[in-house]
Amino acid sequence: MVGNALEQNIIGLYSDNPSSAYSINQIATKLGKKYPYINKKVTILIKNRIFKKIVVGRSHLCSLNLSNDETIYLLILNEIHKKKRVVEKNSRLGTLMEYLAKAARAANNPLILKQKDTLLFVTESKESQQDLEKSLLKEALKGHTPQILTKAEFLERLKTDKSLHEFHTILHGFEKYYEYIREIEDELKIRYSKLTP
Repeated sequence: MVGNALEQNIIGLYSDNPSSAYSINQIATKLGKKYPYINKKVTILIKNRIFKKIVVGRSHLCSLNLSNDETIYLLILNEIHKKKRVVEKNSRLGTLMEYLAKAARAANNPLILKQKDTLLFVTESKESQQDLEKSLLKEALKGHTPQILTKAEFLERLKTDKSLHEFHTILHGFEKYYEYIREIEDELKIRYSKLTP
């Protein structure tokens, strides 16, 4: 089993862009750790199929293996920690969480994200989008602007809006978010993947 603090920090480098590919040296530099120590940890992540590796010259580029459930688990764990930090900083959001959980259950709403002051509600279909629009109590959202998207609209937005990857907090539906990412993984890699210094 993986998932200690350093491994979580390594996985955290990919949370803003799950299609990234970094060399072991880049990972060590970004985390401010010594190369041999990071090399050992990354080798474990490769062995456990958390990472895919591509050999480029003398370097290994490491990218997330999103088809591995353990990878998704580690990404979700990072998202849970991010949500906790955001809720602790924003007491209004903390009180809103109970309402959001009820709204999600009532409307069969699989995913709710926060991006700045906007709450994104993602539904599976147009019908469920309309049901949620009718049942959502906007006064209960306390200063947050609701935006209700269908799954298709959300996937399109994920493909075109990089800030949605970088500046979001998942409030409900961690697994659903990464299920959606898996669906468009190849398109995201083509669009956003790059070798970064």
